Amino acid sequence: MPKIISSRIPAPKSWDEFEDITLSASKLRWGHSAFFRHGRPGQQQHGVDIFGEDEMHRTIGIQCKNTMATLSEKTLLTEIENAETFYPPLTALYIATSTDRDSKLQERARIISFERISQKKFPVHILFWNDVTGDLAKNEVEFMKYFGDFFVHTEKNVAGDDNDRRTFSVDEMDIKRHSAFSGKSISRQKLLNWGFIISVIGLLGMLLIFARIFGPNSGNWAPLAMLFCGLGLTIVMLAQALARRKFEYFLKGNYYLEASASDRIYLNRLTATCPWCASHMGLSHLGPKNGVKEDIFVCEKNPRQHKILLDFTLLPEMTD
Repeated sequence: MPKIISSRIPAPKSWDEFEDITLSASKLRWGHSAFFRHGRPGQQQHGVDIFGEDEMHRTIGIQCKNTMATLSEKTLLTEIENAETFYPPLTALYIATSTDRDSKLQERARIISFERISQKKFPVHILFWNDVTGDLAKNEVEFMKYFGDFFVHTEKNVAGDDNDRRTFSVDEMDIKRHSAFSGKSISRQKLLNWGFIISVIGLLGMLLIFARIFGPNSGNWAPLAMLFCGLGLTIVMLAQALARRKFEYFLKGNYYLEASASDRIYLNRLTATCPWCASHMGLSHLGPKNGVKEDIFVCEKNPRQHKILLDFTLLPEMTD
């Protein structure tokens, strides 16, 4: 079973979030909280985004590089030169990057460090994205603070101990959506409009019935008018709920209404692969008859013990 520390975690697009992640990882790497972001945007930072102290209270500087491209030697030398002006002088500079490990860059950093140490200058080291997430994974609470959206929460573990909760990522469970009606959808606004129209028709029908427009047998039309009112109001409330939650259980089947990024409504059924026995899992709306119900993936092979509670906010957003 893949663990957090061995999972491939995507780097953030935001440079600000990347610096926050690196700050938290630094505190865990050096084992204390004396690490801080340096200044604010627009201020001169002297080549240091994060500073702190090691276990011997020596000043450490960290420069953050959130980039898709591999760092060049020129960038490395530029950041070293910038950090030379930091005060008090650094005892080590770390370049934290969102890219994967690169042996050539590591070798160049070692050579530069060797030359600088011989000149009694601070060495330079590179923290690749694997190193940053590896440090962050030492503390699950800190890790989930940044990457909780990539995981769903289990209701029970394989032994059935309610106190031992585990998490699985959407990819680990291979969660899939199966759209009804060949993937056809409807605009949420159009659904809302239809709800209003049906409600108005029902209300007008009730008024006409009370006015006996249809003669002495007008009351026979009352059930139909009430049905239109109830159906229209239900559609309106459902459309409004989907604007907030994006995910709603639909009637008594194992289908769910989901709103896409472009505000279109799909009717989906969700399935997954059991992370314990690799059997098929279906999402069901379960709970006490008159109590709160939850959306739970249930394993076909071991439905009593293999259950996983879904947090729908962790599902990837639907695109049209």
